[in-house]
Amino acid sequence: MRHGHFAFAFGDVLDLGETRFRLTLRVYLRYFCALMSGAPLDLIDPWRACRREMAFNGDVLLSAMPRLAAAMDALERAPTEADSANAQTVAADAAHYELLFARDREGRCIVTGRVRATLKMRCQRCLDEVEVPVDAPIALALIRRDEDALELPEDLDPWMVVDERVDPMEFVEDELLLAVPAIPRHPLGACSAGPIEGDDAAASAGVGAAGSDGKRRPFEMLAALKRPPQT
Repeated sequence: MRHGHFAFAFGDVLDLGETRFRLTLRVYLRYFCALMSGAPLDLIDPWRACRREMAFNGDVLLSAMPRLAAAMDALERAPTEADSANAQTVAADAAHYELLFARDREGRCIVTGRVRATLKMRCQRCLDEVEVPVDAPIALALIRRDEDALELPEDLDPWMVVDERVDPMEFVEDELLLAVPAIPRHPLGACSAGPIEGDDAAASAGVGAAGSDGKRRPFEMLAALKRPPQT
């Protein structure tokens, strides 16, 4: 843990109609598989952290984030002996995070930063390993009520504070969850199995997939979450 400041890039631009949905999606992600949680990390008072402009950066093992592990396991094929032999290497993979708690010019409590990781998953086309790079900006406003989300500018996502103390790693895990593709695949032309029917339409499919203009769209994320698995 280190105190200080760092540069950040604001995240997605959402229209007002999508803001409430993003809040709902984040709350869902935070509590999905909650019973599978491991030992909690240090909890902090987010409001106090913003007043003191506290910053955190470091690395966290992907295996230490149970909701992320559950989401990735759901997309895995049955493990083989080779998978077991590589288990230690995969478990050692980590995400790098930078978080800054502060107040903006309007006095809002915000959390900004970035999370970077490489998610190792199974290509659903060839079943070989595929690396999914994640480089996600974080730009959140802490809120206590649903109505507060409607007053936020487009460059801030709402993050509901349910308890007075939070685990900073929840911010990191949420961003990684939003980046997990619904159908992990190698890029077209780079897969040993070759193209299959529907590749053109599904090339960008994912929980955190971006639209043609580069913006991440929560309603498209919801469609991906509800999409039935392919057989």
